[in-house]
Amino acid sequence: MSKPQRLAVFGGSFDPVHNGHLQIARAARDALRLDLVLFIPCRQSPHKEDGTVASEEERLKMLELATSDLPWANVSEIEMLLPPPSYSWVTAEALNEIYPAARLFWLMGADQWELIQSWARPEYLADLVEFIVHDRRGRSPRPLPGFRVHFIHGHHPASATAIRNTVPGPLPPGWLHENVEQFITSRGLYRSCS
Repeated sequence: MSKPQRLAVFGGSFDPVHNGHLQIARAARDALRLDLVLFIPCRQSPHKEDGTVASEEERLKMLELATSDLPWANVSEIEMLLPPPSYSWVTAEALNEIYPAARLFWLMGADQWELIQSWARPEYLADLVEFIVHDRRGRSPRPLPGFRVHFIHGHHPASATAIRNTVPGPLPPGWLHENVEQFITSRGLYRSCS
């Protein structure tokens, strides 16, 4: 792919990545005519005390499996190469260096949007990116002064917490990409969570 002109960062634990994540990314791509959605698994969230269940390598592999048939999606390990914790403004700075000509967006859920002003250097991050806020719970997120934001809507019932708490039991159909589900089973992931 040539250098993207419109690039969205989609960060998260992705423990595991599920079809709700893919649906959100697709909705953002369609709404804002994105060239690329870059899935970035977080090394260590500043907002979460607990670590992830799956390892960095396992979360990367699940993302690669889930996005392998999406030409508009890539996976980046950039936050795993930067020192922890994973601050969004640091990631955005690094991506602006890598993609200097791109219009950079940051894709997030309405729950994180409501907390954005508690993030490290939120105003600086807002200078670097435009935000895409996905509302899947019927909330009505509000714009913030000084923050460029686009709101998108949609719903998918999948939840990473519910998946971790259900495995190895049967999951509702359509929650996981088939290859991700096979990977979880083959590695015995999340068995200790249920």
